[in-house]
Amino acid sequence: MRHYRVAVLGGDGREVHVAQRLARDGHDAVCYGQAADASNGARVATSVADAVRGTEWLVLPSPGLNGDLIYAPDAPEPIVVDGALLEQSAAREGGVVMGRSTAKLDEIASRMSIQIYQFKDDPGLATRLSTGVAEGVMRLLIELTRRILREHRFLVVGYGVTGAVIVDYLVAAHCTPQVAVRRPRWLERARQCGAIPVPYDDRVAAMGAADIIINTVPSTDAIPPEAFAQLRDRIVVDIASPPGGLDHEAARNAGVRVHWPRGLAGGRAPLTAGDAQYAFIANAIATRNAATAGSTAPGELA
Repeated sequence: MRHYRVAVLGGDGREVHVAQRLARDGHDAVCYGQAADASNGARVATSVADAVRGTEWLVLPSPGLNGDLIYAPDAPEPIVVDGALLEQSAAREGGVVMGRSTAKLDEIASRMSIQIYQFKDDPGLATRLSTGVAEGVMRLLIELTRRILREHRFLVVGYGVTGAVIVDYLVAAHCTPQVAVRRPRWLERARQCGAIPVPYDDRVAAMGAADIIINTVPSTDAIPPEAFAQLRDRIVVDIASPPGGLDHEAARNAGVRVHWPRGLAGGRAPLTAGDAQYAFIANAIATRNAATAGSTAPGELA
């Protein structure tokens, strides 16, 4: 297998773990923008430019881009992913691995002949990460509340992979959450799991009857502005990727306090999440190697 120079930028403990695994596999791995020490096999760069210069692969965090900034809460300065950054790399020979790209970054990468591999395209990865996210949400809920969880009325907006696990955890804690769901078959599935199903179009009315609203839908109209007036004294937790499940600035201006935790899987279980993401990254590298050898179409994941 060909070995590459790989820059792992931002993120949290899972990115440190990924860098260490890449180094153990023989790649020249360099980290930048994490709080934990990644020097166990991986070099720690002194700047973004130092990390990226000449690297064939860029590994970016799973939480989506906020504009053109990656999730890097422990970096000494914001890390911008743009044409200037990519130009310093040799990513044309490898690729960029990240949670979710944007139309702007897609255009830049296409113009520069750089392949982007997105975590979001692997449903199996989302399933593996969902348990860590759900456990992180439960920990946050315990920190935010002063009563046991089953004394609160919950509404979970969305019943995808992560939303379903959150509902399972709430039911296991003897809560009876409401779940706003689009598809009729998932309404019935939520009922079977011990939740109270709510048609998605009725979610705003359900918010008024809930103490805690947890949004999992990555669309800014999941919690629309007409709901803000009744949410001022509620706990609102948005776990959707940027730009989130509501207009955060408008919500703040309306007096709604929104908790928008990012990196939940890495914060709760960095080794578990790191192993899951590493498997995706290793597959992307293997796919690229096969494509270079002419046996797989570029961008096709094995």
